[in-house]
Amino acid sequence: MKLRKYTKNLGLILLAAASWFYTSCSKEFLETELTGAATEDVYYSTIDGLSELLTGTYAGLNVCAAGLHNLDVMYLAFGSMASDEAEAGGEMGGGDILDFQYWDQGNPELGGNRDITENHWGYNYKVIFRANQVLHGIRYYKETHSDIPADSAALLSRFEGEAIFLRAFVHFNMTQIYGRIPVIDHVLSSTEFKINNDTTSVAVALHFVQEELLKAIDLLPEKSEYSAADVGRATKGAAQALLAKAYLYESSYAENYAGDTRFSGCTDKYAEALAMAEEVINSSQYSLVGINGETFDTYWNQNGSTIYPTGTPGYRYIFTVDGELSDEIIWSVQSANDGLNYMLSRGTYLTIYTTVRNLGSGAGLGWGFNCPTEKLRDAYTAGDLRKMVAVGETGDPVYINDVWDALDCRQSPTNLIGRKYEASPEQYWTSRSADGNGPNNFPYIRYADVILMAAEAALKTGADGKALDYVNQVRLRARNGASTGEPAALSSVTIELIKNERLLELALEGHRFFDLVRWKNSDEMIGQEIQTWLNGNQQDAPYVNEFSPGVNEFFPIPTEEIISAGGDLLQNPGYQ
Repeated sequence: MKLRKYTKNLGLILLAAASWFYTSCSKEFLETELTGAATEDVYYSTIDGLSELLTGTYAGLNVCAAGLHNLDVMYLAFGSMASDEAEAGGEMGGGDILDFQYWDQGNPELGGNRDITENHWGYNYKVIFRANQVLHGIRYYKETHSDIPADSAALLSRFEGEAIFLRAFVHFNMTQIYGRIPVIDHVLSSTEFKINNDTTSVAVALHFVQEELLKAIDLLPEKSEYSAADVGRATKGAAQALLAKAYLYESSYAENYAGDTRFSGCTDKYAEALAMAEEVINSSQYSLVGINGETFDTYWNQNGSTIYPTGTPGYRYIFTVDGELSDEIIWSVQSANDGLNYMLSRGTYLTIYTTVRNLGSGAGLGWGFNCPTEKLRDAYTAGDLRKMVAVGETGDPVYINDVWDALDCRQSPTNLIGRKYEASPEQYWTSRSADGNGPNNFPYIRYADVILMAAEAALKTGADGKALDYVNQVRLRARNGASTGEPAALSSVTIELIKNERLLELALEGHRFFDLVRWKNSDEMIGQEIQTWLNGNQQDAPYVNEFSPGVNEFFPIPTEEIISAGGDLLQNPGYQ
C-alpha cells in the first residue's frame, strides 16, 4: 500500500511539514509559517508543534497534488457524476479525465489512465496518517509533561477531538466509496506496513467511525465557542452530524441488503440517527439560512442583475463566497484565493472544474465538469428557485469580466451546467494566479442535510408527523425566495418524497450516488442514457449506464495498492 510511503520515515514527513502548511491550507488558522527542519521531539514536545501537525492534517483535506487536484472535486466525481443527477462533462465528446467518464457510465472497472483513482486512495490515507501523528504526539506530550496548565490541557483536549474527527471523517468517506477498507487507528510501525482489509463487511469501518465520533463529541466545542481566527475547525455539531449520517448509512444497509455479506454486521440504528440529528437541530448553532425570507447582498444582485434585483435569497447565498461561513454550514473544507501559484495555494480547483466552458460572448471560462442531467432539471417544479441555483441553461445570465454575459452550455454532454460553485470576477477570475486558487469552500455537511436525515430517520421509526415537519422546513426555506409559492408545503410524507427532497435540496453536492446505493435504488441509474448532447445537438445513440448490482455499489480499490500490499489488501467483489 502507499501507506508505507507515509509511515516509513517520520523525520522526512516532519521535514516536509513546512510544505504541508503552505500547500492547500486556508483561512487564518491554517496560515502557519515554518522555517527549517524539525525533529520528532520538537513537534511532540510543544503545544505549537502539535498545533502545526494538526494544521497539516486539515491541509491534507484540500490537497492540490498533481494528477489529483482537490479531494472535494473527487467527492463530486464519485458522489454526483456517477449518479443520475450529473454527468462527468469536461471536454466535448467525453474524453476528458477517463476515470470520470467510466464512473459516469457505471463502468469503474474499465481500463485507461487511472492516476486520479490511484492518488485519491493514497492521499486520503495520508490524512489519516497525519491525524494519527497528532494523537500520538498528544499522548507523548502528556507522558513527558507532569504538570500541564489547565489552559494547555483544554487545548490538548480540543486538538485530540479535532484529530479524532478528521480521522473518522476520512474513514467514513472512504467507506462510502470503497466499502470495506483498512481501519488505521495508530501510527504504523515498520512491521505493520502491509495492512489488509480482510473483513467481510463495511460494518467494521462504520462501527469504528461511530465509536470515534462519540469520543470527539465529548472533546469538541460548539461552533459558537470558537474564536474568529479558528473558524473552519471541527466542531461538536460536525461530529454529531457525521455520527447521525454514519448511523443512517448503517441502518439503510441493514434494511436494504439483508443477506449480502458485504453488509453483514450492520443493524438498525434509525433511532440513534434521529436522536443524534436532533442534537444538532436543538443546539441552536445552525439554521436554514433565509427561512424567514431574508435576502443578502452579494454580487448576484449587484451591477444591474436581472436574476435577484432586490437581494440574494438564502439558498443562493449559502453557495457564495460571502455565505460560506453562514449558520447553514456544519462542516466544510476551507479554501481561499491567496494569489499564490500552483501547489502553493490554499484554494481549490472546485471553482474552475465546475464552471461553464464558454460564454455567449464567445469567451472561454471553466472546465465544465459535474453537469446536471435533464432528469435533475425536470425534477424541480417550475417555481422552485433552487432549480436556477443548481441548473444553468444556455442564455442564462452569468457575471464575468465585470459584465453580465450569458452561459453557453454546448460543450456539456447534457446541454446544462451546474451553478453551485461559481465566484465573482473579483473573488477569482481576475485575481487568481493559478487555477487552484478557487475561493469556494466545499460543504460536506449542511444543516438542510441534517434536517432531511432527521426526517428520514423519523419516518423509519414511526414518527411521521415529525418527518413531515422537517421536510416542510426545508421546503419553506426554498419557497421564501420564490414569489411563486413553490415548492408548496406537503400535507403528508413518504420515503419517496424524502428521497426526492434530498435530490432537489442537495443536488450536485456529492450525496446522490451514495444515497442511491444505501437505498438500493440502482434502478435509477441502470439504463440511463449518457452524453445525450454534443455541441448543442441531441444524439441518436448515446452511451447507456451499465451499473451492475452486487458490484458497482462500491468502487474498485486501485490496482497499484493491491500490488503494493503484496496480497494483503483484497479487491472488492466483482473487480478481481
